[in-house]
Amino acid sequence: MIIKKVLVLDMGNVLISFDTKRVLVDQGVNDPADQALFQRVIFDSDVWQKLDRGTAQKTEFLPLIASLPEHLAKVAKNILLDHIFALDFMPVIPQSEELVRRAYERGYSIYLLSNAGKDFAVYSKNIPALRYFTGTFVSSDYQLLKPEKEIYNAFLQKFHLEPSSCVFVDDLQRNIDGALSCGMDGICFNAVTGDFNLLYRQLAEKGIDLLS
Repeated sequence: MIIKKVLVLDMGNVLISFDTKRVLVDQGVNDPADQALFQRVIFDSDVWQKLDRGTAQKTEFLPLIASLPEHLAKVAKNILLDHIFALDFMPVIPQSEELVRRAYERGYSIYLLSNAGKDFAVYSKNIPALRYFTGTFVSSDYQLLKPEKEIYNAFLQKFHLEPSSCVFVDDLQRNIDGALSCGMDGICFNAVTGDFNLLYRQLAEKGIDLLS
């Protein structure tokens, strides 16, 4: 019996835009040195990773914010503490919603596998594409992170999926490599900058035909 392929999607830069430079420019941070400092101290921090793992609270950003110059600290407080970051600063990607809708209409099962914090329960309501998903698996609920092998195995076990049936789309190659190591197939694709026509062709080559 031929097992129909399963589409597994990341969230940031696949369903919604995680463009940190755009966010900073929108907040008036235009100097490249300031952008690099903010990226290193905040977005690349262990605290950000621990939020995605579900082992930290937002208040753990306070010492990092205090270490920034005053004009950057004000921005950090605004986007991290005064707002839900993904809700207010990560807009949905319409082409991705169209792709998901096509997959749903053609009878494919669709799953989310994402590194994301506890705020997912709030902002996910504003991602229309999720209404087509069969199931969602968010890292902070399991205290695991991509590309750890354990998160892929836990995801497959939770939804009783055969690894070989799954095609995973993520914007980071290291996360695709993690999926490959567990027997899944994968495509590295950034929906903010990538060519959707190419993605459709790559999916078709892997058994998910969304054009015919």
